[in-house]
Amino acid sequence: MRPWIHLLAIQGSASRSDGTIGVSIEIVAATAVACLLLTVTVLLLTKFRRRRDAMIVREKQAKERMQELCPSGWSARILLYGEGAPLPDDAPSTGDRKVCVEWTEFEEDPAGHTEVAVARRMWARTITGALRGMVADRELDVELEKIERKVIEDSTEGGETSPPAAGPRGTTDR
Repeated sequence: MRPWIHLLAIQGSASRSDGTIGVSIEIVAATAVACLLLTVTVLLLTKFRRRRDAMIVREKQAKERMQELCPSGWSARILLYGEGAPLPDDAPSTGDRKVCVEWTEFEEDPAGHTEVAVARRMWARTITGALRGMVADRELDVELEKIERKVIEDSTEGGETSPPAAGPRGTTDR
């Protein structure tokens, strides 16, 4: 046998006469520390991934909702302002809102040309907050458009849309 293989064979076959395994405490401690570090690493990575996946899901939901609310198309741009960056004039005075979302809704005219219907800028503390604000702003616009259409329908039919604002009905004080 070769000398280095013989040396490994001798080291691997060492046995104790007292019947113990012969594993040193340092090897056991190193194995335990390695297992602990591996567990902590896996837990931290899954926590980070869940947070990242949740953010991706919220962004996808916001995009899908905006597509429903803006059937002729829309676009958005998210701007992040770092410390010391010059802010636009319409930025809020509080320094904690550093995320800006600019969104635009498009509509088609009767000739089939696409033009800008609504253009807005909103500020938030987080990207998720900016996306939620964008969707909420557009949902409010949709509700106001429904109310406006209802008022126009009621006024063209000749009916009243609401009771008088003040005073008793049917009396004249002239």
